[in-house]
Amino acid sequence: MFGYDLRLLIPAALRQTYLNTATLGPTPTPASAAACAAELEWEEIGPGHVPYYLEAREKARQFAKRIEHYMPRGTVSLVENNSEAILRVMWGLPWERGDEVITTDHEHPAMLFSLASLIRRFGIKVKVMTVDSADSLQDQLQRLLTPKTRLVAMSHVSYLTGWQLPVEKLAPIIHQYPRTRFLVDGAQALGNILINPFNTGADFYVFCGHKWMMAPPGWAGLWVRTTRLGELATMWPIDDHVFNPKDLEHGVWPLDLDNGQGLEFGSRAWPRVVGWSITWDYFEEEGFAHQSRYQLGLAQQLVQAVGHLDAFEVVMPPQSDYRLTALVTVRSKKLGAHLAEKLWEHNVVVKSVPDYQGIRVALGLFNIPDDVNALVSCLQTLSE
Repeated sequence: MFGYDLRLLIPAALRQTYLNTATLGPTPTPASAAACAAELEWEEIGPGHVPYYLEAREKARQFAKRIEHYMPRGTVSLVENNSEAILRVMWGLPWERGDEVITTDHEHPAMLFSLASLIRRFGIKVKVMTVDSADSLQDQLQRLLTPKTRLVAMSHVSYLTGWQLPVEKLAPIIHQYPRTRFLVDGAQALGNILINPFNTGADFYVFCGHKWMMAPPGWAGLWVRTTRLGELATMWPIDDHVFNPKDLEHGVWPLDLDNGQGLEFGSRAWPRVVGWSITWDYFEEEGFAHQSRYQLGLAQQLVQAVGHLDAFEVVMPPQSDYRLTALVTVRSKKLGAHLAEKLWEHNVVVKSVPDYQGIRVALGLFNIPDDVNALVSCLQTLSE
């Protein structure tokens, strides 16, 4: 189910031209209803009703196992958002003063703020690669990597431009240093492009359900390569272990390194995960590859149409190994990032991108060619 059929289940897509899935994907009513019904049932039973709470958490664990089939050779943990997943990794690694991290200048604040906290706490040094450069990321990485590099942390798809970055080409370079780990932020990847965290070469891969997968907000995932799970100090014992505070005087409790639940500790509204499981069904119904091609086709339609408008231009990648995705950034020569405000007035929902003096257009599974035409028509009107 996609395009015309799916949009009938999404109120936001019926009352406006919604092109901001990259921030929050509008959730189909069956998924929202299922999530709300599950939470209402939980409230009626009582949120402190232990058997129901544990049953809901176990169902969430089964959904995580289901994701693992799509992301093999790693363990998946369900967390509340990408920021939490990134922090679980960054604060779980064994840092020493003087350690180095390499990142890019296209990272979301969730990544940047996490790195800033490491600088304050551990005195690490951060080096930054330039994405929008004629100099390849591979060459930049080769120059910046040293034996002190503890982590390379970067996006799979740039949240600023939508370019798919060649992370799989960087992994072999990174792995020349046995102490260096690779964290990939896939917030804009899952549901937009085909992903396989293991094939990217990542040690840790972050993804979420509330963007391209259109799940209710509040759920994301952390994939950890099987051989790396034991490296995270933020991996905690699961709840069926008997805890005695006195044990801490002699060391720590053993960990279950085959279970992502160790990165899920804490109370949360487990029943609402059912909303994500339903949107996952949408993507599995006809295959992630088919859905990705459909969305990319809409993006290519937009790129071609904008090419005929003198006042606007698509921000194209400077490297041949960067790929376009269903997330497209359009620069406005006249209005800059204020273009977003003008489009809102015409009932077209996009996101401003001040870094590129324009807007970010995210074409989701529920969008149709008419949405692209509506945007282009507004652009033509605003250029007059």
